[in-house]
Amino acid sequence: MRKLRKILLSTIFALTVSTTFFANTAGTQTVTAASGTAVTFKRKVIAYRTGSVYNFVPMGNAADNRRALNLLMEGNEKKVININNNVHIDTYLRPGNNTTINAGKHTITSDKGVIINDPTAASYTNFKNLTINGGIWKNSSSSGLAGTMMRISYASNISINNATVYTNYKGHGIELISCSNVVVNNCTLKAQGKCSKTCVEEQLQIDLSSPTTAPGLYRLSKKLCNGTPCKNITVKNCTIQGARGICANFAGAGNESKYRKARNYHSNITIENCNVTGISAEAIALFNTKSATVKNCRITTKTPKSRNSYSVGLAVAYQKGSAPKVTTKNVISLINNTVKGGQQGIFVRSNASKKLGTVIVSGNTVSAKKGKKNAIKVLSAKKVKIAKNKTKKW
Repeated sequence: MRKLRKILLSTIFALTVSTTFFANTAGTQTVTAASGTAVTFKRKVIAYRTGSVYNFVPMGNAADNRRALNLLMEGNEKKVININNNVHIDTYLRPGNNTTINAGKHTITSDKGVIINDPTAASYTNFKNLTINGGIWKNSSSSGLAGTMMRISYASNISINNATVYTNYKGHGIELISCSNVVVNNCTLKAQGKCSKTCVEEQLQIDLSSPTTAPGLYRLSKKLCNGTPCKNITVKNCTIQGARGICANFAGAGNESKYRKARNYHSNITIENCNVTGISAEAIALFNTKSATVKNCRITTKTPKSRNSYSVGLAVAYQKGSAPKVTTKNVISLINNTVKGGQQGIFVRSNASKKLGTVIVSGNTVSAKKGKKNAIKVLSAKKVKIAKNKTKKW
């Protein structure tokens, strides 16, 4: 890559052009630049540069498109990459720190996934300051990728806005592993293909790092799988549909039980103004999460009630292990949602060594296929406030 960078720098030449690019904002807006510098790769122009802004020029070849974009995105300096055309890539883009990708309404089609980073240390600041604005991100197969389209791990200050991400029911649209300070805003995550009756994969996965929950990291280095959870994750104004919609994950059984300790619990997860649907499992499942807010959402699980706990609309659960200290400062707040589930609409419980802290269920309209009395169930909490809810049979 160093040699490639030298070639790039040696072939930059001045050129006056008229070009359009998107500013580095949470949304996208059009700005006109009067001039730019041509950046070349393999003796072809791949971008026009104005300061730290690069207007990407597709090369036609999927592998070369990916190599050229990665060349523009690498490094730690601040840069803005504008994708102003539909683009075909062969595999993942690997942005560096301090990168903004503006894709507007253009489609980025990959033969595999679209965004990935490979951390080198188990630290929230190992990778930071990535913004993705817009784009329709999809696999080249009409049934989607049975894997992860966007995998971001050991990262902080991540913002994904106005993006549409398609993947298979067996895959994840966005997977966040051991991340802090992430916002997913106004995005659509939608599964493609056929959903099996027993599939439990989620379109938005909030993950801790363990060998079974993050096998990709384990292959990179066993040291990366130390059970670090996610914190300060906000999902708002999104439409999400999958086998599961959103899940905050927990470590598996057997040797994974060492990651079911208080230090491995997720915290400060906020889901608001979202429409979330589960086809064969819970629409929203927040496992081993000590503090969370779900408000103003439409939450629907189409899973048959015979699937028992998988048919719950909105589930919050401590799983077996050493849970955090019981404190009312750890709050689960479920407010003003419309929830439809099978066995229960809303179900909060602890199967771990300790109870949850404070649980607030207020102002919701909750339906359960199993009947009105099963619409809301809150178990194993130190302090419970259930008020002003409407319950019914669905």
